[in-house]
Amino acid sequence: MLFRRARPRPDAAPDGAALDAAPRRPGRHAPTHLLLLGFSVLLPLGLFVWTAWSERRQALEEAEQTARRTVAVLHEHAARVLETSELVLSEVIRQTEGRSWDEIGGDLRLWTYLLRVAGDLGQPTDITLADGEGRLRMTTSRFPAARGDRLLGTEEFEALRSRQSWTFVGVQPQTATTPRQITLSRRRVTAEGQFDGILRVGVPVGQFTAFWVRYAPSLRYVVTLARGDGRVITRGPADHEVEHIPTSGTFLRTALAQREGSFDGISPIDGVQRLSAFAQVRDYPLHLAFSVETAAVLDGWRDRVSLLGLYTALAVAALLGMALMVLHQYRDERRDSHRWRDMAQRLAAEIDRREKAEAALRRAQTLDAVGQLTAGVAHDFNNLLQAIRSGLFLLAPKVPENGRKVLDASLQAVERGAKLVRQLMVFARREALQPRAVDPRTLVAGVGELLPKAVGVPVAIETAIEPDIAHVLVDPTQAELAVLNLAINARDAMPEGGTLTIGARNAHLDAPEGSAPPGDYVVLTIADTGVGMAPEVLDRVLEPFYTTKPVGKGTGLGLSMVHGFVTQSGGAMRIESRLGCGTRVSLWLPQAPMAMVAAASPAEPAPARSEAGCRVLLVDDDALARLATAAALREMGHDVVEARDGAEALIVLEQRPDLQVVVTDYAMPRMNGAELAQAIGLRWPGLVVLMITGYAAGLPGTRPEAVRVLLRKPFRMEELDALLRDATGLEMVPG
Repeated sequence: MLFRRARPRPDAAPDGAALDAAPRRPGRHAPTHLLLLGFSVLLPLGLFVWTAWSERRQALEEAEQTARRTVAVLHEHAARVLETSELVLSEVIRQTEGRSWDEIGGDLRLWTYLLRVAGDLGQPTDITLADGEGRLRMTTSRFPAARGDRLLGTEEFEALRSRQSWTFVGVQPQTATTPRQITLSRRRVTAEGQFDGILRVGVPVGQFTAFWVRYAPSLRYVVTLARGDGRVITRGPADHEVEHIPTSGTFLRTALAQREGSFDGISPIDGVQRLSAFAQVRDYPLHLAFSVETAAVLDGWRDRVSLLGLYTALAVAALLGMALMVLHQYRDERRDSHRWRDMAQRLAAEIDRREKAEAALRRAQTLDAVGQLTAGVAHDFNNLLQAIRSGLFLLAPKVPENGRKVLDASLQAVERGAKLVRQLMVFARREALQPRAVDPRTLVAGVGELLPKAVGVPVAIETAIEPDIAHVLVDPTQAELAVLNLAINARDAMPEGGTLTIGARNAHLDAPEGSAPPGDYVVLTIADTGVGMAPEVLDRVLEPFYTTKPVGKGTGLGLSMVHGFVTQSGGAMRIESRLGCGTRVSLWLPQAPMAMVAAASPAEPAPARSEAGCRVLLVDDDALARLATAAALREMGHDVVEARDGAEALIVLEQRPDLQVVVTDYAMPRMNGAELAQAIGLRWPGLVVLMITGYAAGLPGTRPEAVRVLLRKPFRMEELDALLRDATGLEMVPG
């Protein structure tokens, strides 16, 4: 480190006087040098402490957010298992209603039916029926039930007999023949309302722990399911069983005060400090907690801090050495003060020359770095955003409603990243239909919590559903999205407020209407008192991407998505509207067969395959972007073959002459996308080539003639799907 000395003033003493003058004493500069030495040590140490503390806080915050997201997933799984058991109990009550215990106990057909219901649940589920005296009348474990077996004295029997609750959640300990079970019991009453026994469904706790293994793979993670009174249903993974936890502990004390949240504390069971997130399972007296050892969260932080500490020590040593060197140099110069002027002038000239050279070098390096970053960083960043966006496209249909905020935040992050490279994105979701029997009342109730937030206070919401409304055969998630989409459109049509009416009625079609054949339907209507639509607007309202909203307020895919959903569900859609008289949208949805209604289960149906797409060769050297894009295209119905570079793509085309479209990245090693397109144009002139690029400003040069369309990353999968279908003459799948 060099310091430039001040040039001598014109009025300074002559050279001889300067040489004869007494030199300054080094002691007068001691405080400055001590300050320099202290600064060279304290500044890196201060930065190290601040960075370490900031990263520790960030690691704990990220772990807390991860725990909250994980407990939301575990909560949904537990709720579905319990709701399935509730449906089984309801079905057992329906099957045994009005029958005596003697009839029930000797009914082989009933036992066979219950055995089949238990088998359909996918786990060794036990269904047990006991009379008012606690005698076991029927159980799926054997037929007939053993006469000496009783439930008298068990906690569920006594609780239901004393009317402590209508439904009771209990625990069945592990025996030599049966695993540990969580039990859901209900009271059976006579026509006069008297207690007449209990109906119980037992589900092995392994159904919970098997699912938990995905999120708690080791003993450093713990998932606990406990009742509000401290009784532990199950806890895993764990090296020993725990039956009770104190209600005064942090977990239950906090969980009983609020439905969901997080905390950090020492476990009273094993004394390990953990970061935990918890949630109450629906309205059951059950609380679910996901915990991770704080030490596990901070392992990575410790590694980083250790490495940072090493770098800090090296920096301190370097700065201290430089400071000592400067101090030593200063003292040497003070001892050689008789040569000060010549050395100062030469040093000043050398410093000026070096500063100019360094400034010129920095300018050249800056220009070169800017040029490389403009293409390189934007390209790589867009590839990462494309992988994230494709991954979110795949995850969006599977995210539960209470996890939508996390998904929305992720999408907003992608949008902000795209803006950094000047790409404005509009993201729309599409998923394969999974139809099952759905009660319209449940459907409307499912979006009931979202509607007030979606439409706002000035809009009043009313419902008009027939009491004997039939079940519909639809995908419940898509149906809820359709209702929500129509409600948002109705809100936009009522800027000054109004009334939104959601109705449902049974109807019959005598003749085909559109894609809907004759038969029984449920008509789901969404009506508003808004401004209505002109006839010319009404004629085009179902066209994809057609919208009358301002730029940035709509994509034009809302009604198209609803129409596509209704058509794929085997129904029809009617829109009635007049200017000044509001709009009524009627969705004719097919009624579910009675057999499907009787056997309805809350378990998610297997995903249906999307409409057939085209045969695509995807060429991209970025593995993350390629894998995510290929998976999304397959989800949209396309047959996708992947290639890592241009050479591999040409080999694949030789082996697969049936391929219709080639989607290729531009920047690839050895053979870029433009060269690949030219090679394809020479050997397969009829093959369509679409080019995708991560360069924010497009291709470095002009678009090759063989390339039909240029698409910039990060693009929406719907855009690529539309281009593929347009290129091959396929119809668009409404999104």
